[in-house]
Amino acid sequence: MAIFNIYYSSGFYFILLFFLGTINGLAGQGNCLIYPEDSGERIACELSHRAVTCPQGSRESQVLFDAAIRIGPNYAWAYYEKSVPFFKRGLLAEGVRLINKAIELEPRNYLYYRAYWYFYNRSYALCIRDLEELYSVHNASYVFTPSGELEMRLLLALAYAQTGAIAKGIEWIRHMMDSYREQPALKGYYDHFCLGLLYYENGQLALAQAELEQQLTVSEQFADTYYYLGLVHQQLGNPDVAIAYFRQAVAAFKGEDGGYSVNFFADFNTYLEDVERALLG
Repeated sequence: MAIFNIYYSSGFYFILLFFLGTINGLAGQGNCLIYPEDSGERIACELSHRAVTCPQGSRESQVLFDAAIRIGPNYAWAYYEKSVPFFKRGLLAEGVRLINKAIELEPRNYLYYRAYWYFYNRSYALCIRDLEELYSVHNASYVFTPSGELEMRLLLALAYAQTGAIAKGIEWIRHMMDSYREQPALKGYYDHFCLGLLYYENGQLALAQAELEQQLTVSEQFADTYYYLGLVHQQLGNPDVAIAYFRQAVAAFKGEDGGYSVNFFADFNTYLEDVERALLG
């Protein structure tokens, strides 16, 4: 089972977060000792260490990050970390202003974060721009969303699908999955689901069915998988099979885990009401 399945590998959660940070080039704010003593970057790093011990977004933390930026204006992590609470509280203009500076200093490390927020605010063209640069210009690999649910190439693929370029999205997912052959532990929890979803949206029903059935070997609790398998069989003219899958989706939604249908996929999210409507025909 992949290490990135945070639902079933909770005992490794701390290790997971550290590993994700390392892959994303963001293993904390780094070792301050790598900077010359008394340099702006060294002092900025030390102030940032202090800032993250404060409640995120608190006045105290923001004052410390401001001091870090003033003393070490080339220390990118301070801009990034100062931006986080602004994004989380919906203050996007301020968040973007700060993350832009981090990207200017270290694009390979911080493009993913701006792209992440562009995606969830449905600015799909801007998300595509950032992630194309990250992967095609800066040759990034294995870059994950901030909490580790998805590899960012899945967001890129879904962003392409939202703009109508579904085939381009499929191409990116297939390329991503090919890259895991030498490191299968990096295979993601939702890879087969996302590929199956895009195959369905592109009318490639046999391929969609194969990927969604493969997703069931990863997890039998994700309600969206059953829902899309139901839609596939509905299109294939197998109404009884479709109904059986829709009923399994309902059962997953009403189970203890709530179907795991969380807001990862933006406009492709599935809701219980969607499944109940499908059952009514």
